[in-house]
Amino acid sequence: MSEENLDSFAAAFDEATDAAELNESTEAQDIADSFDASIAEPEAEAGEEQAEPTPSEAAAAEANDADGDYKARLRAFTRELKKQPGQWYIIQCYSGYENKVKTNLDMRAQTLEVEDSIYEIVVPVEQAVEIKDGKRKIVKRKLLPGYVLVRMDINDRAWSVVRETPGVTSFVGNEGNATPVKHRDVAKFLMPQDASAPTEGEGSVTAEGEKVVAMPTDVAKAAVTVDFEEGEAVTILTGALAGVSATISSIDVENSKLQVLVSIFGRETPVDVTFDQVEKVS
Repeated sequence: MSEENLDSFAAAFDEATDAAELNESTEAQDIADSFDASIAEPEAEAGEEQAEPTPSEAAAAEANDADGDYKARLRAFTRELKKQPGQWYIIQCYSGYENKVKTNLDMRAQTLEVEDSIYEIVVPVEQAVEIKDGKRKIVKRKLLPGYVLVRMDINDRAWSVVRETPGVTSFVGNEGNATPVKHRDVAKFLMPQDASAPTEGEGSVTAEGEKVVAMPTDVAKAAVTVDFEEGEAVTILTGALAGVSATISSIDVENSKLQVLVSIFGRETPVDVTFDQVEKVS
């Protein structure tokens, strides 16, 4: 190769090397800029205020909290029930005679000396505010119309005392045989609905021997539009029968109440609920 060609080749090589160094420098700077940006973006996002939850999100979160609180209280109440002697049974009676059956059974247990086997007889009720003729008044509603809860030890004498009590038709169970009820199911009917300490009346026993498990609140409710029809299928949302399917049998527009038919222990039973205690089955 001539000297002239060597000089030209050297010049071209130096030019190519300078260009490569320039490209490397530019790429390195681009990478550095990209890295700096990736750090800066999260820091900027962290400095921004979190978006406020929508009303539906807030309502869902509140419902989840309430559901978690209810389940925790139910577990604790169930544990307390398990510490008590005996097991819980349900006796079927004529609807409207629940209190009389309780009174008669209490007296028979004492007279026939089986108090050491029959420990407790309960007619669970809730108290609610009803508006009639423009006036507010507190009314009682039985949670298990046509049934009475009994905590007892089953033996021949105790079974006979219960079964032969006037007004009692049978024990709830297979073919009329006394079958104990799970403590958790009993807890759903006996646990006070208010998470706070029981107020005057709640958790107490009335003069008729009924156990009050829910008291009315003073929270004003918004007006409810009537959008129900007789024969329509609904789901109960609150109380001991929450989640149970029912059928509307009558509508009381004046008092914003419904009478629904619920299958309780295999028997169709009428239960009174307010408009906001049910929702339509979609």
